Amino acid sequence: MSPAHWYRCSPIWILVILLAPLFAQQGAVRTEYYRSEETFRQGIKLFLFEVHEDSYVKVVLDELGFVRLISWYTREDSLIKTRSYEYWEDDASIKRLLELTADSLIIREVLFGDEPKSREFIEYVYGVEFVPDFRNRFTEIRVDSSQQTASFKIMSTQGELIGAVFMDYDSLGFLTNETWFQGEDLRRVREFRYIFHRDSGEQEVIERGQDGQVVSHVRIKTAPHQRAGWSLGDEVEAVLDTTDIGPVVAPVDSLSGGKP
Repeated sequence: MSPAHWYRCSPIWILVILLAPLFAQQGAVRTEYYRSEETFRQGIKLFLFEVHEDSYVKVVLDELGFVRLISWYTREDSLIKTRSYEYWEDDASIKRLLELTADSLIIREVLFGDEPKSREFIEYVYGVEFVPDFRNRFTEIRVDSSQQTASFKIMSTQGELIGAVFMDYDSLGFLTNETWFQGEDLRRVREFRYIFHRDSGEQEVIERGQDGQVVSHVRIKTAPHQRAGWSLGDEVEAVLDTTDIGPVVAPVDSLSGGKP
């Protein structure tokens, strides 16, 4: 699945994030059951005797009527996944959504507000003077099967794609590629390649701009076979390089892992 196809097929759970509090009324903490996420959005509840006729969704609401936890179960009561919600105190809008597997492994996290990667992306693409209301956008962070951050998807609350960042790793879990895309047509605007030379210990960070040109080439000297972190310090040698290094491509299906 290409990045463009992934975006067009983006799940409609966004509506749940925005509309979930509307389904509830104020009162005591309570639990409700639904056949699916779709019937939850429609407000079609299950009677208790209907719950175990098939797989179901359990929704926990707080005393103010806001959704705090949604859990998906099989007919036999085996937990499939959970999704928790946090809210801003000042206006009760969604602050954070966290989705976990039955084994408590992170599938994805959605943050409304000033997320660091989102700010970095917007400042790079639009400039530091471009400071929109942080409540008007959210960042979806996807995690792969190794619990590494696979991607960032930056969206406006109006449903417009601001940008996306894809991450790729080697077999040892070290970051190798990072690619930035802008807008709904996913225009490539920035990319990084991280290279480690095991025998010499030299590490490289190669940055390219939107036209594929090399913007910077940073070299880090370390001991042979010893791979350092990417916090650049006094041992860094930074040079401009025009070496013809192939473009970094976005990992296939990076943002579509896991079910909505």
